[in-house]
Amino acid sequence: MEASSNHINWRAIWQRVQSLGFLVFVGIVAAAIALILFLPAWHRRHNMAVELQRLDSEVIRLESFEKLQRQEIEALKTDSSYVERTARNKLNLARPNEIIFRFESPASNAPTAKR
Repeated sequence: MEASSNHINWRAIWQRVQSLGFLVFVGIVAAAIALILFLPAWHRRHNMAVELQRLDSEVIRLESFEKLQRQEIEALKTDSSYVERTARNKLNLARPNEIIFRFESPASNAPTAKR
């Protein structure tokens, strides 16, 4: 009887190992299926997060540009000297009977010395 009880223990152990192997196999298959199903969604989420970051920085850039534009509009509405400076610098305008002289920087006019 002693031998048969050892035989049953080995058999129970083997069945337990087989059932654990089956559970590991089922776990691996379940993980593979989950990976196949959720990897595209994760990839899309990652791409959307990158795009959101890019758009956030674009919004910040445009908001600062808008602030500068609003400041310039306000200056054009209220500051006559700013209007005159802008007309002179950007539009090359002058007052009647006014002569404008433009000077180039000396570095661009300097002749090159030859030795």
